[in-house]
Amino acid sequence: MTAEVTTKLDDEAVRRPLTPRRVELLVGLTLIAAVVLACLVVPLINKTDPNALVAAPLQPPSGAHPFGTDQVGRDVFIRVFTAGRVDLTLAALGVIVPLFLGTVIGTIVGASRRRAVDVVTMRLTDGIIAFPFVVLVLVVVLIVGADTQIPPLPAGGASILVAVWVVNWTIYARIARARTHVLREEDFVAAGRLLGFSRRRIVMRHLLPSVWPATATYAVSDALLLVALIAGLPFLGAGIQPPTPEWGSIMYEGRAVLTQAWWISLTTAGVVLVLGTGVMLTVDSLIANPRRVRIP
Repeated sequence: MTAEVTTKLDDEAVRRPLTPRRVELLVGLTLIAAVVLACLVVPLINKTDPNALVAAPLQPPSGAHPFGTDQVGRDVFIRVFTAGRVDLTLAALGVIVPLFLGTVIGTIVGASRRRAVDVVTMRLTDGIIAFPFVVLVLVVVLIVGADTQIPPLPAGGASILVAVWVVNWTIYARIARARTHVLREEDFVAAGRLLGFSRRRIVMRHLLPSVWPATATYAVSDALLLVALIAGLPFLGAGIQPPTPEWGSIMYEGRAVLTQAWWISLTTAGVVLVLGTGVMLTVDSLIANPRRVRIP
């Protein structure tokens, strides 16, 4: 019996076409997994302190130091992948809270028949969205303090997260509201009302599960935007405070010696580029092949 089931599953896998979009998804996920896995494994295998002076300054890439050394003799390879842990952790935390908060708020507002609730909430989100995102983040970072530290986050990490949480929920709220406006006209919502289901049950059990895929798809690309934001803040005088390694700070420090030691900035940028390519391929394939909404 087991052999028959296995053979049947294998036959179905063979018959399943490997479309260009599916290849795109697989390639994207592979690139993302490669960068994430490297950031997790490299610091475990290589126990070198990322701030330790291990060789002469500005040594080019070699077998001992694949990404060379920086201005003071630190190993760029271990610093890049240690920094990846910081950036990816902050990006994940920066996405999860706005994703949850914005989706819930947007779904509740979208399901509400009270125009005042919709108008007030949407005007609030419009006001936040209309203001330049980076400027808003810098203002919040300034208010919270660039050196504020909440363990286990590095210095500067807490202010970045607070800034992103305050600003970024608005996008998810608008996506969720727009999706809910479509779903609330569906037959399954009308059937729920006729059966006497409470508004809370309709929202939590029927609308939210159908809204999550839309906001979650945006969250994948939003995580990359946050990585770019975190990496760009050092160029604006904010961000993760040294000596904690971070992708943006490594590139920022390497810009001063770019002509003599290109490997400091370009190897770091290359890792970010691989991650970005993987995310874009993944998002593109998900948008091109949206799953049908499953009506509860």
